[in-house]
Amino acid sequence: MVAVHVGRSGRLDVHEQWEEIGREDIELWKQATSIIGAWSYSHKNVEAVVECDFCSFVELHKASARLNHAIHNNLDLTHSMMDSVMTPVVEFFVKVSLEGKEDSAKYEGYCSYFVEKFLYDVFLMMNLSRPGVCDFMNIRIDSGRGMFTQLHLSGDCFESSFHKSLKNTHLSPIVLPLVSVVPWYRRLDLGVSQKAETGVEKALFSVLHICCGKDADVTWVVWAFHALEAIYGTRVGEGFTNLVDRISKFLNLEPQAKNFLKRNLREMYNYRSSFVHGGYKVQHPMRNEIMDDRLNDDYSKLLDIMQFGFDLVVVSLQGLIANNWYGIKVEERLSGLMSRDLLSEPPLGG
Repeated sequence: MVAVHVGRSGRLDVHEQWEEIGREDIELWKQATSIIGAWSYSHKNVEAVVECDFCSFVELHKASARLNHAIHNNLDLTHSMMDSVMTPVVEFFVKVSLEGKEDSAKYEGYCSYFVEKFLYDVFLMMNLSRPGVCDFMNIRIDSGRGMFTQLHLSGDCFESSFHKSLKNTHLSPIVLPLVSVVPWYRRLDLGVSQKAETGVEKALFSVLHICCGKDADVTWVVWAFHALEAIYGTRVGEGFTNLVDRISKFLNLEPQAKNFLKRNLREMYNYRSSFVHGGYKVQHPMRNEIMDDRLNDDYSKLLDIMQFGFDLVVVSLQGLIANNWYGIKVEERLSGLMSRDLLSEPPLGG
């Protein structure tokens, strides 16, 4: 058994539909134990089977609901009341079974690695099903001998995606049944791979890089573009229009949505180009908007375009899941002219 200590797992923002959202989040976590089930990882001559009961996360979300109730009812929350409202189960255990030809005892120190990889997989599956439902910030995995592995996986971008979907914003992610997401993800057979090979793997790892980032910056735009180009098979030298056309066709966009895509993707493309080619006005790492208030507008604009890129990646991944696809094959076809007359030059003045 590997002990895992949880900082928080629920949503950060309070939405006007918080009661309904909270109930549905809790229901999904109740389903997670049976739907996700045991997860196997092979490493050299050992196979690790990881199992987890997600009831702890149900309790965390119930605690979050109690806090939201207190806030919405304008209760005067003292420190003691805060403690009583926010008293979830903060520790749970993950079972790891090691099997193989070699002495499994040699790999007992690897158990925390398998648990860490499992939590990354759970984070993706849960948020691809219901964006924002899973937040793994400040999770500590007991590595043994008093050592802990810290996991910083923020669900903030998924949370923002979810809010956009509630407003029916163009190109915002949807909710997919977990029972559809998990089999699709399982068949990817990522295992313990630390290096992406396929377009989907590149996209998923890019999403994780964004969610691991502490503060939004222009590199998130680069990660989003990397993911999109990987999903849609854009090669070096292909233009911006190719990507717009492929996304539009795959997502079956109406003209209005396609214009929205083109406008925002162009702005996103300009951000990436300016950063890569030296035109971007790099911010000081101190990033103190009190000392330079120009940062306020810069950050707000960057956050909007970065969130658009993140949403587009998630929507594209959800499209693959809905179609039960694991990539997109782009084929270019040429057709010949049927008449020699069409090859001749038109007469002058004609």
